[in-house]
Amino acid sequence: MEKEIYKIAQKRVKEKRKFYSHVMSWLLMSVFFILLNLFTSDVFWAIFPILGWGVAVAFHAIRVFSFTYGDDWEQREIEKEIAKIKYSKHSVRDTKQSVRDTDFV
Repeated sequence: MEKEIYKIAQKRVKEKRKFYSHVMSWLLMSVFFILLNLFTSDVFWAIFPILGWGVAVAFHAIRVFSFTYGDDWEQREIEKEIAKIKYSKHSVRDTKQSVRDTDFV
């Protein structure tokens, strides 16, 4: 049990580290785009790659820090699907059985 908890915590820390690296890359490249734009053009085009990449960073943040779609969510969804499958098999069998029972009446 302790090993499982450790593995989950280790995975979350790695995901956070990747996110912070992503943010740092975005910040550095944003500065680069702005400087490049200032020295090469009169039109402020740098906003487009900065915003586009910023949206990707925002989605990355949601994936890393959101509790809605974490490992627990995936496990809950799997359990829901298993329950649906079991229920549908039972309801189909029950329906077939009730149809057979009424055929002879």
